[in-house]
Amino acid sequence: MAVVTFNRKDFESLLGKKLKDSDYTETIPMIGVTTESLSADSVSFEVFPNRPDMLSVEGFARALAAFMGNPKKIKYGASDVHGIIKVEKSVDNVRPYVVCAVIRGIKLDDDTLKSMIQFQEKIHETFGRKRERVAIGVHDISKVKFPLNYAAYNPNKISFVPLDMKEKMNLAQILQKHPKGKDYGWIIENSKAYPVITDANGYVLSFPPIINGELTRVTEKSKDLFIDVTGNSKHYISKTLNMICASLADRGAKIEAVEVVYGNKKELTPDMERQKIDVNADYVNGLLDTDLKENELKTLLVKMGVDFTKGIASVPCYRTDVMHQMDIVEDVAIAIGYQKFEPRIPKIPTMAERNEVYEKCYAIKEIMIGLSFEETVSFVLTNDKKQFTMMNSPSEECATILNPKTEDYTACRKHLIPSLVAVLADNKHNEYPQKIFETGDCVELSNNDTGAINARKFAAATCHANADVNEIKSVLETFAHLYGIKYTLKNSSHPSMIRGRCGDIFVDGEKTGVIGEISPEVLKNWGLENPVAVFEMVV
Repeated sequence: MAVVTFNRKDFESLLGKKLKDSDYTETIPMIGVTTESLSADSVSFEVFPNRPDMLSVEGFARALAAFMGNPKKIKYGASDVHGIIKVEKSVDNVRPYVVCAVIRGIKLDDDTLKSMIQFQEKIHETFGRKRERVAIGVHDISKVKFPLNYAAYNPNKISFVPLDMKEKMNLAQILQKHPKGKDYGWIIENSKAYPVITDANGYVLSFPPIINGELTRVTEKSKDLFIDVTGNSKHYISKTLNMICASLADRGAKIEAVEVVYGNKKELTPDMERQKIDVNADYVNGLLDTDLKENELKTLLVKMGVDFTKGIASVPCYRTDVMHQMDIVEDVAIAIGYQKFEPRIPKIPTMAERNEVYEKCYAIKEIMIGLSFEETVSFVLTNDKKQFTMMNSPSEECATILNPKTEDYTACRKHLIPSLVAVLADNKHNEYPQKIFETGDCVELSNNDTGAINARKFAAATCHANADVNEIKSVLETFAHLYGIKYTLKNSSHPSMIRGRCGDIFVDGEKTGVIGEISPEVLKNWGLENPVAVFEMVV
């Protein structure tokens, strides 16, 4: 979660209403945020990860205005095609996607500049996963000549003056010497070529996800802007661009489109069309135990910035958290107010008892925390690349999503070890040793009515300079003793592990898991420099 701080006067000006202190402490938290601090000049909020659009003062004011019954009536969209950016195939293996927009007539006073900088930083650190998933570049367009080109270059063959520097540096030098290169170079350091955006004069505008060029620095004198957003997922960068454009449109700016060309394929960005989702009133009422009519649903959803007509919810372009009608149900609940729901005794009497699987998980957690391991919780949804390709493992049949909304989540995981390795990869710049575990659901194909069944598994990993199979075996042995199970190990081979340093785990004569050291090839795929030893077993 991120904490954002807004100038109170600017915030209330965008909201179109002067607020009392009680509004900040009592009303605003009902929309799903926490008021962290409040003074006459500023206010700070903790914003939950599902609403990155509220990380900007404009987006926060927009959401609150609707919630308080005074929604902004701005139709978001881009007019005119300002220019073209050509995407070369050379970026496919490093940072393949880019979306762009041109912003006209923005008044960059102190409040607007501070808001843009804070929003960019918060998006990078949260929604953008420390720039790995999303990186934003903002430029003074008066220094830019179209058409633009997005391509990957040899790190030693192209130079420019990066932001906050006075001398030219090549891409390799920027990673070594520039503060931003040191902070974010890990994202691309294993690539043979680095991505760069250049203009028709050959000037470097941006070296994503690291730094912009000094040439296009934005100042209070800038009136028109060029924005680029790059990343590995078109979905996330498109949503990010929409959030930025909507925020600047709230300040009175005009949005112009840019044509992005991938070979023979062309597309205009930003795409600020509203998303349509079918919503069944009976589905909403059944989950919330309400009796809402369609007109009442419409009134409630308008409070959340969502239009609703004849069973169709129209979701604004800047909302990233609405993917299913279940998300619409959550919006309805927030609009009603969670505090207004009264607890009721279930209509069917039951005898409550704790689930046996969860009892086992509680016991596992207590033991592993006692062994100085930290618990992780990761998504059941993943993709073939993370689950198999990056683990040097052949693809397996698994439960897949019929119409995935993003390339990051296309299937349900079958194994926990890739999830733990992914966590280690995301934390490779933190202190070592790193010792983590997870008890979580995996999904196996089945002949039952749903075609799949959940399998609760338990996995542990240790990562540091001396991590090996002997260390993780001692962890397994201690765990088994405290947990009260007897196991045996049998040498085996595993595509993700070093031959001769892995084996199968048997409990009561049945194979229940694997143990071993992750192979150097897999470590390289994930950008890990320290050895990793793991085991995984069925709960």
